[in-house]
Amino acid sequence: MPKFESGVKAYVHAVGLVENFFPIDGRDNEFICCQQCFFYREASQTCGLNHMPILYPNKYVGQECMLHRVTDEQFERLQNALIEIIMENENDGTT
Repeated sequence: MPKFESGVKAYVHAVGLVENFFPIDGRDNEFICCQQCFFYREASQTCGLNHMPILYPNKYVGQECMLHRVTDEQFERLQNALIEIIMENENDGTT
C-alpha cells in the first residue's frame, strides 16, 4: 500500500471516453442542456465530470462543459484511436 506522508512524487494519467445523448423532438428541435445530460447531478446542480455548478441547467450547457458535439463517424474514429492507444500501452506493459 502506498504511503504519502512525505507528499506525492507524481501522478499517473488516466483517460476515458464518455458519451451522452441529447434528445431531438419530432420537429428536429434539439434539446441540449445540462438537465438532459447523464452526468448532471440534480441534487447539487453540478456537473459530474468537472464538478462545476450549473446556473440554468434546463436552458444552457455549463461554461466548463467537457463534452463536444461530434457525428457518429467522428465518435467511432475517436473510440478506435483510444482503443489503439490503450492496446499500445498494454503491449508495452505500461498500464
